[in-house]
Amino acid sequence: MRYLSGLLILSLAGSGTLIAQHSAAPKVSAYLKSLPDVSPRTFDEAEQETLAAAAISCSDHPQEAPINRNNYLWSFQKPPDLLDGYDRNRAFFGCGSWHDAVGAMWMMTSTLKQDPKITVASDIKDIATNHFRKANIDGEVAYFTKEPSTPIPGGGGQAFAFERPYGYAWLLKLYGETKGWNSSEGRKLSVAVAPLARWMSDRLVFYIYDLKFPVRTGAENNTAWSMSLALDGANLAENETLKNAIHDSAVRLYSKDKECATQFEPQNADAVSPCLSEAALMSRVMDQADYLKWLNDFLPPVYSDEFQVYAKGTDVSHTNTSGVDAQVQEAARAHLIALNFQRATEMLTIAYALPKDDARVPVLRRLAAIDAKSGYENLGIAGYEGQHLIAVYAMLYQDELKGPAPLAPPPRPKTQTAEQTADADMP
Repeated sequence: MRYLSGLLILSLAGSGTLIAQHSAAPKVSAYLKSLPDVSPRTFDEAEQETLAAAAISCSDHPQEAPINRNNYLWSFQKPPDLLDGYDRNRAFFGCGSWHDAVGAMWMMTSTLKQDPKITVASDIKDIATNHFRKANIDGEVAYFTKEPSTPIPGGGGQAFAFERPYGYAWLLKLYGETKGWNSSEGRKLSVAVAPLARWMSDRLVFYIYDLKFPVRTGAENNTAWSMSLALDGANLAENETLKNAIHDSAVRLYSKDKECATQFEPQNADAVSPCLSEAALMSRVMDQADYLKWLNDFLPPVYSDEFQVYAKGTDVSHTNTSGVDAQVQEAARAHLIALNFQRATEMLTIAYALPKDDARVPVLRRLAAIDAKSGYENLGIAGYEGQHLIAVYAMLYQDELKGPAPLAPPPRPKTQTAEQTADADMP
């Protein structure tokens, strides 16, 4: 009898979140009726060209000298000197930063892949040809593999982590896009990017496994967000080692999380929602039953006051940039505009993971449409510093509208270590 009672208790405990979810369905449905009737908006050809043009316009414009020394494009003399022949020995020298340049290239590649006859096709092909010559990629590989370690201020050893993990994740997403593009352009780009992708994949696997805790901020290097981008690339490139690393590490780092502090979003000039990014990543690494229990403990109900931060567009004046130059203010404003699309993308990802009859599905879709609408309405105020970033995030949202991204695989048998599998299958 005691055994049966124990089973009953476990059964009731396991179904508690499902019972709570069912009882909340009327509240969720009533909340949906209170939201503005906004439908998802897709690009027409002219709008797609406009967004692609934002990426095209900055791709050949060299990045300015960074505040923090990295020697990627500038040698730090007095004054700093632009690297001689940078357009022949660097591939991602435009668009404000290295990761922005990679993201812009992904956006252009994805645009051309989806519409080979788009009017800006020749411009995109010219950029790809000029940036991905063998000498350019050789220069990238040489920089990342031979750059001497940079001393950590105040001591504490050596560290060189330029663009890790966020830039690595974008490079792997770009590689996956080219790897999955069955065309002459796709094959050429895939072959060109492969050496750098191989190196970054190996390092990212070790980096992810070695993490003691994730970065949870709303900055672009948020661990869950970087993992999601890398997972996109790993799926397209069929990189099982990286997929396993992301799956194992996401479960290890996030599976016990509860009650995410949605009320504190966004912080100053955030481009990423910490809570939604984590929830979206976990939807891709957990089975549905476990995910439902986890999600109910992690995010507040969609109708609660704590969730209403996602029910309206971001306030683009929400920045602590007074007293700084116009360029910094412009970039901060662009981040907050891009955040609308990032939130929308993640809410769609979460909705795809729920049962089709879950009352939250239409709510999340509606909120995604509301946030995306705010992003579109503010495209014109981004300025040069942010146009390419917003175009990239808008493209991510448009891609997510087409359907769910693949899941990460379940954990592999505990017979191999990261060291044994790091070089197994990439690229």
